[in-house]
Amino acid sequence: MIINEIFTKRQTIISYSLKEIKCMFAEDRLVFKEVRQSQVRSIKKYIFENAHKQQVYFPPIVASVDKAQLGKKKPQKLTIIDGSKRIKALLQLDDMIAKAIKSDNDEEAKKAFMLMYSLKETEFAFQIFEGLTKLESDQLYIDLNTKGKKVSLSKRIEFDSRNEINQITNYILQHHALLKTAGVETEKQAIIRPGNKKLLSLSQLRQLVSIFLTGNIASSSLELNVNLSHELAEYSELIIGWFDQLFEFYPAHSIGDYHESMLASFPVLISVALYSNKGLYHLPIEKRKIKLQERMRNIRNVNWKRTNKDWEQFKGSKKGREKYFYLAKDKKNIKEIVKWLENQRG
Repeated sequence: MIINEIFTKRQTIISYSLKEIKCMFAEDRLVFKEVRQSQVRSIKKYIFENAHKQQVYFPPIVASVDKAQLGKKKPQKLTIIDGSKRIKALLQLDDMIAKAIKSDNDEEAKKAFMLMYSLKETEFAFQIFEGLTKLESDQLYIDLNTKGKKVSLSKRIEFDSRNEINQITNYILQHHALLKTAGVETEKQAIIRPGNKKLLSLSQLRQLVSIFLTGNIASSSLELNVNLSHELAEYSELIIGWFDQLFEFYPAHSIGDYHESMLASFPVLISVALYSNKGLYHLPIEKRKIKLQERMRNIRNVNWKRTNKDWEQFKGSKKGREKYFYLAKDKKNIKEIVKWLENQRG
């Protein structure tokens, strides 16, 4: 046990098995905060869905002990400062495992057995502080949960490879040369027109991809699980083909320039994706390709210039120094644009 003194408070890292955690809880030697069960369920689901791939990553649970408790032997009574939800989730895993084992879903049962065996060999890290007052413990909890920098949505999409939508989003970004030319914003959270001339943000690209996979626009949540009827490579090919046709409407080097291109308006772009995929979600992939190509041909002669007054029939407003017309982003407006596209014929 290595003990460090930081700002007069001694601390160390100690690992505990799940058996030890359960024992401390059963004997009231583990004190933790009350938590919402909905949050506990999310953690249990995360563990269950990723344990068989060995992709469960827990930061150390932060706890405190009374003075003069470190250095003698492993503390057997802990007050949890940060990690109460993780503790509660670990304590509830047995019921979740038992239910999955009894289910008719062979894949779920397999995951449950693998999790059950892996938990017997797993230990969890605890960062333990010695002699904190109640005030200091509360302040540490606040600092841990507010001072850390939140990972941006774009970075979570870029680096979280467990989600199928993320996988395809990143694949399209890396392998479509014209999309790279058009530009995908990966650093900033929002694209401000007309200054930013990149076609999409990474989260917007993910929303477009979700339409091809689910028929719907994905929310900003990364925990969207989808039941795919085709292989990821087939969806990637379908979406790449759609982008190929999109760049026939407008050159890649200027499609994101709102000074001239209406396709730089995300409500327009997402309306094109919804129009192209409407009602095709359950078709075999080859039929989807044919139908999608046909629909894109039907709108190829639309005037995609920002100066086209036809766009002002939809809900929107004139903004900025240039007084350009910006379309509203609400669902009703997008639905109207989709309906208008359906009446166009190339």
